[in-house]
Amino acid sequence: MSGGGVENVPSGAKWTTGFPKAMLDVPGFKGCCGGFMKFSYVVSAPLHMKGFFEFWESSRASWADRIAVTIDLLVHLALWFVALALEIWVNAQSHKGHALLSELAMASLWGLIVALIGIVIAQIFAMTAGGQEAGRLFPTTYAAIVGGAYASIVFSILWAITQVMVWPELSAQYVDAPGLDDALKLQRHMVLWAMSLKIVAVVTLAKNASFWGPCVVDEQQSAADQKAQYMKQMGVTSTGALAAQIGGV
Repeated sequence: MSGGGVENVPSGAKWTTGFPKAMLDVPGFKGCCGGFMKFSYVVSAPLHMKGFFEFWESSRASWADRIAVTIDLLVHLALWFVALALEIWVNAQSHKGHALLSELAMASLWGLIVALIGIVIAQIFAMTAGGQEAGRLFPTTYAAIVGGAYASIVFSILWAITQVMVWPELSAQYVDAPGLDDALKLQRHMVLWAMSLKIVAVVTLAKNASFWGPCVVDEQQSAADQKAQYMKQMGVTSTGALAAQIGGV
């Protein structure tokens, strides 16, 4: 049984979907497969509930479009988690040079962890309470993601600069000599790779965040709510009579 027209609240736009009705959250589409496939707009703007039909279910969306948005999502997630794996590897090494480098490496890792925690929180908002409209992520959550990533990037840059001054054994491995190996030099490579991936990841996330623009306010509903609150404060009932006159509370 095919689904009928689905309205995207609050925009009011409607689409016709080929999904079975049981697979969709109707009315007000929030995700397919019983609402399981919901993505925060900072994780994937095209696969967010605001863009799902446009980029996936629309008659204009080809298989190439679907493959492209899927790859876009997977690459975005891979950027974060590959960087995390590299950071963990660097911090797990037995010989990490000067204590200052160990401190910077650990700070970089924790900054990235804070960013990932923010992403998880954003995804929880997207998958619960009917989903989260684009632009409505709380500023503190967004700050945890972007700020944590920026902090991690800064600590990685400081590690790369400081290493030259305090860890000459690693720098010596850049000399082309038969008796030298690359065991220490590999750590610098991993730090630089992690730093590059974090920069691309946070730029991708920021673009996802701005993809649909600022949050949409349902002005009619907001005006109705304000009017109802004002009438309640004035003691006016739903029938228009003053509560004091009819003995109401």
